[in-house]
Amino acid sequence: MKCEIIACDRVVFSSGVSYVYTRTPIGWLGILSGHAPAAFALEDAPLRTGTEGGERTFRVKHGFVRVSPEGIAIFVDELQEEHAR
Repeated sequence: MKCEIIACDRVVFSSGVSYVYTRTPIGWLGILSGHAPAAFALEDAPLRTGTEGGERTFRVKHGFVRVSPEGIAIFVDELQEEHAR
């Protein structure tokens, strides 16, 4: 499924992913292909994505995620890549 991470002024990440795993105010959230459409606020926490090249981890500071049939859009105030595996 397509995933885009968008900071205030630019697209930071755009790729096909097999999953997204992050934290919301009510707990940890895992998104897999076929997830129902939804929107969630994001906590200041790691955000992990599974890509063909391995897992990529970002540190998110405030934002929200929108899941739709077209894919996952993640809008953040600040983002920093922690490491790539």
